[in-house]
Amino acid sequence: MLGGVDEGRLLEVARIIGGQEGVEIIKALREREDLTVEEISERTGIQINTVRRLLYKFYNHRIVASKRFRDPDTGWFIFQWRLQPDLIDAFIQGMKKKILKKLRERLEYEERHDFYHCGGENCPRLTFEEAVEAVFRCPRCGEPLRPFDNTPHKEFLRRKIRELEEELG
Repeated sequence: MLGGVDEGRLLEVARIIGGQEGVEIIKALREREDLTVEEISERTGIQINTVRRLLYKFYNHRIVASKRFRDPDTGWFIFQWRLQPDLIDAFIQGMKKKILKKLRERLEYEERHDFYHCGGENCPRLTFEEAVEAVFRCPRCGEPLRPFDNTPHKEFLRRKIRELEEELG
């Protein structure tokens, strides 16, 4: 556990946002706080520009924070980075809410349309309007289109929506 957050969860979020390089950056910040971009690059072997880009991605999701100060020798600003592990759960909740919204939109789309399909494995499923435009012929294989029962799709979406709603409370 890191600051009340499961380490596996932290690294999975890092992987989602920044891939394997993101995971390495988070591991470096987990070991020591207040690292500069250069120090992180040195510890991970990741190029400075990539470290900087990924830190800004993490910063936008509030996974990391920075403090800045002026270098007394050069006058340039130096940023030191640290984890904000307590905000990981908020990030995950936010992602779940976005997914829930998309699932609800998809269910509404599935419920509002009648679909047609030729039965071909690699052929598209078309809405009634699209089927009319295609004169009820599959645009890929030319076979006749038949009504397509999307009940399993709707049931799957409803189940996923219920699961997410329960997780979110």
